[in-house]
Amino acid sequence: MNHHHTPDNFHPNKQGKALHVGLIPDGGRRWARKNNVSLSKSYAVSRDLGISIAKYLFSLGVSELSVYLSSSQNFSRSDSEIASFTSAAAKSLENEILDLARLLNLRVVIVGNNKSISSKVVDLLMRHNKQLDSRYVRRLNLCISYNPTEELENAISLSKSSGIFLEYLWVTKPVDLIIRSGGANLISNFLPLQSGFARLYFLDELFNDVPLSSIKNIMNSFLELNRKFGD
Repeated sequence: MNHHHTPDNFHPNKQGKALHVGLIPDGGRRWARKNNVSLSKSYAVSRDLGISIAKYLFSLGVSELSVYLSSSQNFSRSDSEIASFTSAAAKSLENEILDLARLLNLRVVIVGNNKSISSKVVDLLMRHNKQLDSRYVRRLNLCISYNPTEELENAISLSKSSGIFLEYLWVTKPVDLIIRSGGANLISNFLPLQSGFARLYFLDELFNDVPLSSIKNIMNSFLELNRKFGD
């Protein structure tokens, strides 16, 4: 058996640097209400800030960034809200996020249910990913309509009962740390298996109000940790 993939070994390595960062950009709806702007405007601000944060993290040597854009539960909201965030995600994918991927040579992966994203945009991403220089392994995971139970069921099904299902997960690398904005100190089903040993950092600010300096402080703090993982 490939020991690397056994469940009890599924945690980040003990290197000082963060290789896989999770981001939960919470607070977009509250920010829109607080600033009396449309959800579309709020999501545009979130997108621009998210891209700035991504550029900073990849410049530090992060090799994988997973961003929680929506859970499957978010799709029980009102039709107008669902339309706002799915439209914002699709437009961003087609434009700014694809530009970022080309600039940084990132593989962009939709994690979850991509039915809310048009097939045209999905095809664009697939074409981009095929053209990447294989020497670069940096990856941007966008969790859209994500449900960990679906991820697990899919992985077990694909592994054909071999028992080694971890390599069939949508996201196969453990998360080193998670940053969540918006004042809620939980991870809301965000990559729970991958995040079992992740360090958690919670920010009180709504995502659109998070200064880049807060992200820098978190990364500096993380680099100083002595990580033991229970041993």
